[in-house]
Amino acid sequence: MRERFFGRTQPFMRPKPNQLFFLFSIVSIAEISLLANELEQYRSITKPLIIPLLASVYFTMTKGKEKWHQDAIVWGLFFSWLGDILLQKDSLFVPGLLSFLTAHVFYISFFSKTISKETSFFKLRPVMLIAVLAYLVELMHLMWPFLGSMKMPVLIYGITISVMLSAAFWQYQKLDDKTALFFIVGATLFVASDSILALNRFRNPFEHAGILIMSTYILAQLFIVLGAIRYRNLPEPEAETL
Repeated sequence: MRERFFGRTQPFMRPKPNQLFFLFSIVSIAEISLLANELEQYRSITKPLIIPLLASVYFTMTKGKEKWHQDAIVWGLFFSWLGDILLQKDSLFVPGLLSFLTAHVFYISFFSKTISKETSFFKLRPVMLIAVLAYLVELMHLMWPFLGSMKMPVLIYGITISVMLSAAFWQYQKLDDKTALFFIVGATLFVASDSILALNRFRNPFEHAGILIMSTYILAQLFIVLGAIRYRNLPEPEAETL
């Protein structure tokens, strides 16, 4: 694409992935800095920019690999961004929770449809995923007396993130080690972020919780996107999805 500039035809300069990643890093650092310095009034600028910038990196590095409207990662990022917007207001906590639940469903869909010639380590040893169930049970045990009317929504959300984490672990030895590691680290950090948020909100608020929540959340999304970029750019094998 070209455009006119001072009477001359100039090539349209699209941002490069490294430039977009730099902007993503700067905005993310700014978000954490605002949290650390309790400058909440400015987070309405930084927080809504994080996911769109990360999505831009994903788009530029996977161009033509998948139709955007059929890409579960794109929809996962969209509903994460919507959740970020909604959770800026405490009164919109439930819609925000629903947005993130939807994002996790799209991530589950993506993980369940990855294609490989290899067999997942956990397909051969599914009993090992009981550790994820044990974590969910313990988390619910810690929060249950404090949830009040939010018991069922939080339980449904907890089950969903546990399935998402299990689906990420399922990539181990199914995909190449680096791609699988990106997904596993990303999903684990996402569960950590959501768990810290839930414990801080419902059980025992603690100092610097916001920094921990956003740091783990940003890294979680980053690792999932890096894994998806790597997966999209690897040669596609002919094999079963599971």
